Amino acid sequence: MSGPGRDGGAPAVPAYYVHRPIRVTSAREAPDIPAYLYFGGIAGASAGLAALAELTGDRRLTTTSRYAAAGCAAAAVAALVRDHRRPERFLSGLRAPDPSFPLSLGTWLTLPFAGLATIAAAAELAGLRTVATVAGAAAGVLGPAVCTYTAVTLVDTEVPAWHEAYRELPFLFAGSSISGAAGIGLFATLGTDPVPARRLALAGAAMELAAALRLRAAPSSLSVPFRSGPAGWMLTRAAALTALGAGATLLGRDRFGRTGRWAAIGGGAALLVSGAMNRLGVYHAGRQSAR
Repeated sequence: MSGPGRDGGAPAVPAYYVHRPIRVTSAREAPDIPAYLYFGGIAGASAGLAALAELTGDRRLTTTSRYAAAGCAAAAVAALVRDHRRPERFLSGLRAPDPSFPLSLGTWLTLPFAGLATIAAAAELAGLRTVATVAGAAAGVLGPAVCTYTAVTLVDTEVPAWHEAYRELPFLFAGSSISGAAGIGLFATLGTDPVPARRLALAGAAMELAAALRLRAAPSSLSVPFRSGPAGWMLTRAAALTALGAGATLLGRDRFGRTGRWAAIGGGAALLVSGAMNRLGVYHAGRQSAR
């Protein structure tokens, strides 16, 4: 940790975030936090979907989900590093692992996961099936934790709206991540009947909608930021897109022909956009409640 500033007054910026609650201030206007939440969740769910698809023998879905997991994991790590403002601050945080601090645990979880997802995707591209299977299975095991730990990180802050939503945020983020990863899978399997992707899209959408409804219907005054202002606008439209995406997913089965293919494309896109709007909505709700 850094010591006092040069004038002997307030301490300088800490080298890392351990035991320092995340505060929403004007210095955090960049979209690093929502991007990290979004891409990390999609990466974790995609790794899990890839492992499931391999068990069912769906090679197209396995390959696409592995590539999605690797790409989204890289984007999440980039957003995490950028949120620290300086790479050396991020590296300093790695020197101080703390099992009692969710952000520290999450960083140490994300990096191994990203490495495994990258190895699985690279091995898939190179035709090294055994390596891809082993690395992909390991990434799939870590995937559920990657999907949900970001919600725990937000809850473990002094931001009122986030802290009070400790029951709903993990389910909201998990459902959104699952449906988004399944949406990518729907793109990759046009012309077929991607049973795992379709079922996961519907399950994720149901979980997301239930959590969002509970979050916004809570009697506490701290649920107001989730219903009003920019956050309320985004979360309302996110719920509508999720419902639309789930409905389109039902039509996207192979027997509907060309109509089904367009429905699958539209449904997958709606689920992906909904996930992004959910993260932005939650982020803005936190900012509003912290003012």
